[in-house]
Amino acid sequence: MAEQIGLSLPVQSSSGIDDFLLSDCNSMAVSLLEDWENWPNLKHTLSGPAASGKTHLGRIWAKQTNAFFLDAKTLKISDVDRIATTPLAIDNVSEMKAVSELEEALFHVHNLLQERKLPFLLIGTGSPQFWNISLSDLNSRIQGARNAQINEIDEKLFPLLMAKLFADRQMYPSPDVFEYLNRRIDRSFSSINIIVEKIDQISIEEKRPITRSLVSKILKNL
Repeated sequence: MAEQIGLSLPVQSSSGIDDFLLSDCNSMAVSLLEDWENWPNLKHTLSGPAASGKTHLGRIWAKQTNAFFLDAKTLKISDVDRIATTPLAIDNVSEMKAVSELEEALFHVHNLLQERKLPFLLIGTGSPQFWNISLSDLNSRIQGARNAQINEIDEKLFPLLMAKLFADRQMYPSPDVFEYLNRRIDRSFSSINIIVEKIDQISIEEKRPITRSLVSKILKNL
């Protein structure tokens, strides 16, 4: 069993298509994005729980379609005409928090892309109807787009994602640790991410290998 040293190592998150873990909870969303040439009005939304791989999947789509990938929170009115010249994947639409400048910029981007017949993908956490878009014209256009939804994690994906998250942090716990966690963690994308990050942090701080006793202690203190 590999012991962690007292040095924080970078998280090397895999983001290629071969690293996206396909399961029942996300297969429909993947199929809808693969069929982008047949999207109604060449636009689509992608939604799902926090930490469910939406950004990963959006980046895959962007690479396959030669689209520009950007964060909705970075939109500026002055940049609209320049960025609306290629297919676009726009992440974190649900995080704009009704900021009028961001919504106005996204509204103009939307209209220019439609006018120029360029495909675009809007990504956000939770259902688009709860993205808290205050600009009614923008909200109606988002609600009018077909949605690809990633559902909460299923039993098949749960252990695979846990192993991937550990590997991204260069951690390779023994099978008994995986079994222990598998019986005790809430079945959600967020729970797995939080717990793996906490195990990484504590094992580094205490310079301890990842054992069942360490994991038990961490879970009790969460």
